[in-house]
Amino acid sequence: MDEYRFEMQGRAFDDGDRLDKLAAGLTALQHLFDAQHRVMAEKKRLSEQDRANFQVRVSRYEDGSFIAILGAIYTGIQLALPFISGTQSIWEATKNAVDFVKAVYELAHQGAEVQITQDGNGNTVVTSGDTHQVFNGPVYIIASQMIGSLREVDDLLEGDLVKSVALHGPGGAEIIRHTSDKKGLFYPPVQVDETPIRLTCDIFDFNKYDKVGKARVAADQPIPPGNYKFKNIGDQTVDEFILSMTEPQVTLICLVKYQQDPLSESKIAEVLVVRIAA
Repeated sequence: MDEYRFEMQGRAFDDGDRLDKLAAGLTALQHLFDAQHRVMAEKKRLSEQDRANFQVRVSRYEDGSFIAILGAIYTGIQLALPFISGTQSIWEATKNAVDFVKAVYELAHQGAEVQITQDGNGNTVVTSGDTHQVFNGPVYIIASQMIGSLREVDDLLEGDLVKSVALHGPGGAEIIRHTSDKKGLFYPPVQVDETPIRLTCDIFDFNKYDKVGKARVAADQPIPPGNYKFKNIGDQTVDEFILSMTEPQVTLICLVKYQQDPLSESKIAEVLVVRIAA
């Protein structure tokens, strides 16, 4: 069983460990190992039998903010991907995938155009302008599986309270390190189109405290049909939105916030309501 070292640093772990941060960190760690296992077994979900064959166990704790020594146990697992039996280990591939994720999201947050391609030799190439970065192994596959757990790690960070989270693999090699000054890196950047549009829709949910809701947009509108989250950024009163829920259709003057995700198709993150049209 290979040994791994999981560290969380910050005031939340001084003089005892704050339970909510500890639980969130260990959950993110478990989900990271789950993602690794799904890649190896070429599965989208883990069954009860998978859970029996694949286990992550903490063997001891060391002094520090929070330091756990753990290991992953694999029994009766048919490893599917070719790099498992090659020269590159799963954790080397995972480290490359983390570097790949950091690279593409850093570029995305800089507002750069990002193109991800395969070079025919099993490598992934990230191109932005005249810059080319090459990553070995199936980094896109691994990144797509583990981006959710990386976002859980991102959510955990909170200034000096939780200032860093790190995972070291066999031999002490650092696989992941994320710090609070980089918080938000693993989430796609958003951009608001400042050109107002008119949407005729059905408001079917509204939270009067947060001034957010949901609206169903039909076909032949400026954005594709579907259900969208919206937020009131204008001077409309709560009563006006609640009254609008009794109407079959209302017209909103709004801005559209787009989510630019380099690992998936860009989509509408939210509709920002300027006003309800008369």
